[in-house]
Amino acid sequence: MHRILAASLLGMFLCAFGALGQSSETVRQAQQALKDKGYDPGPIDGINGPRTEAAVRKYQDKEHLDADGRLGPKTLDSLGVKPASAGTQFGKAGENVKESYSKGGKDIAGGTKEAGSELKHGEVVDGAKDFGKGVAHGAEQVGAGTGHAAKNAAKV
Repeated sequence: MHRILAASLLGMFLCAFGALGQSSETVRQAQQALKDKGYDPGPIDGINGPRTEAAVRKYQDKEHLDADGRLGPKTLDSLGVKPASAGTQFGKAGENVKESYSKGGKDIAGGTKEAGSELKHGEVVDGAKDFGKGVAHGAEQVGAGTGHAAKNAAKV
């Protein structure tokens, strides 16, 4: 079950973050190429902001490309920029999710085991507390790993 959940989350990250655009390094290279060709992308900072998009649109128009202001494959190729590889960052994101869900699942299981033992001996309140602690620690692990995964996926 943990593997299915981890794979599902990774798939969502791949879809969501892949749609956000290029890595900051790719944008930085494109900005430098635009500047070298006489277009003003603003600061060479790796941020695909309004000035970069306007410079891309002007470049695309002059080069008879679809002038949408996006740094798509054709525009990057025309600029001589190779997109950064997404595989490394998504691999790290997958590992983050896998490790955190494994640790989180173990924490939840530990709390459940302790709760079961407490309940068996008639200590309902203590059992509920142990279960709650296990769930809280497990959720904390899952949340931390998901956060790290999102950061690694966003680097793409």
